[in-house]
Amino acid sequence: MATTAKKAAPRARRKSHQADEAQLAKLAKRSPYVLRLTRHKDLPPPVLIIKERIAPEDRDDIEGLTNPRAKHVERGTLHGDSVRACLPVLKRILEEVKDEQGIPLGLESYMSAQGLKRSDLNFPLDEAAGARLALFFRLQSKVKDVDRIELIGRRVAMFSREEAVYWLANVTTADPALRSWATSGLRMLLCGEAGDKRVPRILEKVRARG
Repeated sequence: MATTAKKAAPRARRKSHQADEAQLAKLAKRSPYVLRLTRHKDLPPPVLIIKERIAPEDRDDIEGLTNPRAKHVERGTLHGDSVRACLPVLKRILEEVKDEQGIPLGLESYMSAQGLKRSDLNFPLDEAAGARLALFFRLQSKVKDVDRIELIGRRVAMFSREEAVYWLANVTTADPALRSWATSGLRMLLCGEAGDKRVPRILEKVRARG
């Protein structure tokens, strides 16, 4: 009986931790990235918005401000059928997010049909998860085929933190020409061109890798 109790305790703590939305909101105020689950009148639900926190010392728009604060910059959006098609990708990325004590936050539990009915939730993300999601959301923004969108997401989820940060910097650079080249080039590398009949085969191979 004692052994059963010991095994059950971690599960109970994890469930409680997942349900602590007040703690998630508190952590989101200072995390490097925030994933927002919301509704938008111009977009089909569910709507996920990724934002990056820019520290006061990293802002380039503080001239004339006496007490500059951190600000959040939107990096991309995923919505509707694209969210549902990419639930395995979202879960894979979010399940690695932990709090300061190294305890998983259980954010992946919200990536379900029931969880996505919620709105006005802010999830704290570390740099690795935030950069991967921001890169994924940005690359899929003009893609219509959900297979290609899923393929982008699954391949970006395999990126290391350093790779995700590097490519995100390239696809968000201030120079419009460099930004366009980086975005179109990386998108081509990850999911080919629209109408490419090889996409389903490659997607199945990537899915099989888990």
